[in-house]
Amino acid sequence: MKIVKLILSIVTLTLLSFCSSESEESSKKVKVVSIANSPSEMALLMREMDARLFEIEGEYEKTGVWPELSFEFPLILDQNPTEETMISDVVTSLSPVFADILTDYNLAPSKEGLDRIVQMCLTCHYQSCPGPLVRIEKHIFDADY
Repeated sequence: MKIVKLILSIVTLTLLSFCSSESEESSKKVKVVSIANSPSEMALLMREMDARLFEIEGEYEKTGVWPELSFEFPLILDQNPTEETMISDVVTSLSPVFADILTDYNLAPSKEGLDRIVQMCLTCHYQSCPGPLVRIEKHIFDADY
């Protein structure tokens, strides 16, 4: 009986030791990703616009009535980019057009106006900075709306 208890104790200690060393190893493998630089003005503006699109869409989905929420943001060209190369000819030429689309939307908020905003975002990002395309495409309304 003592031999069985001794063997069980050894097995238990071995398993506990193994499990504890395994969790230490896995915790050592976790990499923490830190952002060296804070986001640029332009990146922050894009995030704010994305959040506003979700807010407008969410309000419409709740009520079924297009919300009278404005979409007012500063001119994209007036924002400092993450990298100077982001201010391409495409961004330079489309930024004022985007500002006009925002003005039109704010005069008469509508689904069609929001669609124009999203399409202009896609047009610019397809040509200049494709990273956020998947996120922008989430704002395309289904035919049911």
